[in-house]
Amino acid sequence: MNRILILILASLSFTICDAQKIPSKEQIVDHYGFVEKSIDVNNEKIVFYTYEKNKTPKSKLVLYLQGSDPSPQFSYRIKDGKTQKLCWLNGEFKDLSEAYVYVVIEKIGFEGVINEDDIPKPKVYQQKNSLGNRVFRANAVLDHLTANNAFEKVIVYGHSEGAPVGAKLATMNTNITHLGFWAGNALPDYFDFILENRIEYYKGSISDSTAQARINENIAGFSKVVSDSLNTDGKGYTNLRWWSYSEPPINNLLKVDIPIYVQVATKDKSAPIESSYMIPLEFARLKKTNLTYKVCVGCDHGFSKTNENGNTERKWKIIFSDFIKWTEKK
Repeated sequence: MNRILILILASLSFTICDAQKIPSKEQIVDHYGFVEKSIDVNNEKIVFYTYEKNKTPKSKLVLYLQGSDPSPQFSYRIKDGKTQKLCWLNGEFKDLSEAYVYVVIEKIGFEGVINEDDIPKPKVYQQKNSLGNRVFRANAVLDHLTANNAFEKVIVYGHSEGAPVGAKLATMNTNITHLGFWAGNALPDYFDFILENRIEYYKGSISDSTAQARINENIAGFSKVVSDSLNTDGKGYTNLRWWSYSEPPINNLLKVDIPIYVQVATKDKSAPIESSYMIPLEFARLKKTNLTYKVCVGCDHGFSKTNENGNTERKWKIIFSDFIKWTEKK
């Protein structure tokens, strides 16, 4: 989801600090109530942040897996002579009770103090950005946090690219008790591209021949990715990234027997809802009963809805509240 749009929509946008003073990472993180922690696994440093309302023992853990934006969770910006501390989370963690610890993992390569107006694209991010690496990092954090804590519930929810990460993670980590799969695609990205081309034809935006020509290009493009799947060159998504996420998320969802909460939106332009209808159909066909399938009618990829009066209603925190209530019943 567009980072500027998220800043506008997020409940935690920014805080103005002393003029032109660059804050430390600890200052930024601490300002929003988080604590920065790290572990070293297989020679890779993994930075993550925890949020707790007090220091009493916690019985429940919530891990959030965000989307694909190559950027930090916390940053700063100097504007009009003032320094702004920025947090790129949606604020739902503030609504959790004292029983919860909330966790989010930093994207690889973005662990330092980063100026929002000059976000780098680290080489290590390009080299490591893949489904496998994100699952590895999330799995390591969960193992670390659950090693000495008998959590009653370990809740994982992923949004956008984080959804297939969560689905894959849930097939591996037996500590997870509940899974949220939000605005994720049931089938690979390239199928979504093909689906979008066909939808454009049905809408009358392009001709049938143009739609098919674009579909042919998508198929040929994916074939090139497959032929050089470990390539990490390029400024955008690398072949490694495309290839790793070509594993259909529905395959992993079907392997999971814990309760699953799928949340999709009818006006999602990033993960077309059409392919996600396969999820409840396949669960029904296989007689699996651990699925809850929710649709936000009129909502976009970030679960925002434009009402008839033209005002935009952000439904993210409402959906999160419903999700947590669901975990309490399951």
